[in-house]
Amino acid sequence: MSIQSIPYYPPTNGIYPDTSLLDALKLMLEKHINHVPLRDVDGKFSGIVSTQSILSELIPASARVEHGLSDLKFAGDSAQLLSSRLHDLERRTVGEIAKINVPVLDADCPILEAALLLSQSTSPLPVIGKDGILLGMLSRRTLLTYLMQQAEL
Repeated sequence: MSIQSIPYYPPTNGIYPDTSLLDALKLMLEKHINHVPLRDVDGKFSGIVSTQSILSELIPASARVEHGLSDLKFAGDSAQLLSSRLHDLERRTVGEIAKINVPVLDADCPILEAALLLSQSTSPLPVIGKDGILLGMLSRRTLLTYLMQQAEL
């Protein structure tokens, strides 16, 4: 059985790589989602952006670089610093930080293969049609819900 029998979410929240990080963050917060797929003008999957990657952009670069600062306790309560960095997100695009090399699921992917790939991923996985068009995103929660329904639990 393939994932075609699972009602995954259509890519209504797919955004373009030139979307600002701030607009992407607003969308994710509004929709209560942590990941948004990127698609090109032809509807083909081109990456994924997450709240985690956006939050990382708010943290000073000295803590993000390899062998950088290991903690920022010395800075005290820096909510104002982080909040002020939100304005920088208006000038940056999701294409700059999107994760591009992510596993994708073909629409006819067997459910067991999808389960394996999802168990190894930190994000939902894009479901791609034979023409490369983004059909939707399959999350661990959606797959587990489907399996619970199939097991009548």
